[in-house]
Amino acid sequence: MRPEARWFRWTASVKPEEVQQAADLYFARIHRAALILCGNPWDADDLAQETFLVLARDGSGFAGRSSLYTWLYGVLLNLERRMRRSRTNRQKALRLLSEQAAGQQGSAAGPEACLEAAEWRNSLWALVEQLPDPQRVALVLRFAAELKYEEIAEVVGCPVGTVKSRIHHGLLGLRALAAKAAETQSGEPRGRPEAAGPARPAAGLAAQPEQGGISRVV
Repeated sequence: MRPEARWFRWTASVKPEEVQQAADLYFARIHRAALILCGNPWDADDLAQETFLVLARDGSGFAGRSSLYTWLYGVLLNLERRMRRSRTNRQKALRLLSEQAAGQQGSAAGPEACLEAAEWRNSLWALVEQLPDPQRVALVLRFAAELKYEEIAEVVGCPVGTVKSRIHHGLLGLRALAAKAAETQSGEPRGRPEAAGPARPAAGLAAQPEQGGISRVV
């Protein structure tokens, strides 16, 4: 039985207590996936909170055909894609200026948030960010959210075979990126990654706990 089956009703309106129970169960998982997707805790906070606001405002979109948490992941992905599309050159310039100002005057963000952002930049997830979007999403859902293939297929709306293909090619691309990063840092060519065997995380790309199982397969 799904955890929410005992208290969540598939009706046009969602009660505040049902949203709270959903948040108690799944907020940490959604926030973790949001952090891996966007790379910084500030946007992750916004994305995770907005995901549950969507549940509160439009819970009728969830008809109970899947589990509630896979539906929430789908909402999160839609919000994250929208956020990416809305990033303009002006926003990037403003962010660069704010980072420069923070470096000169000290960041206004808390130390834990800054540490999370720094760990993401030095992890394999910073390389996952460079992959094509379908592969990036599949790897995040598989290795950060730890969803099953069938659950990922529900979230992204494609066959299980397509999910497996995206994960396979995503891992190949990630190994190549890790090998290139290691070569850049060491200054010595490593050759083709497929000939040298699976590439290990580059120096400086620490196997952070939030990477989950991805550090064991790259």
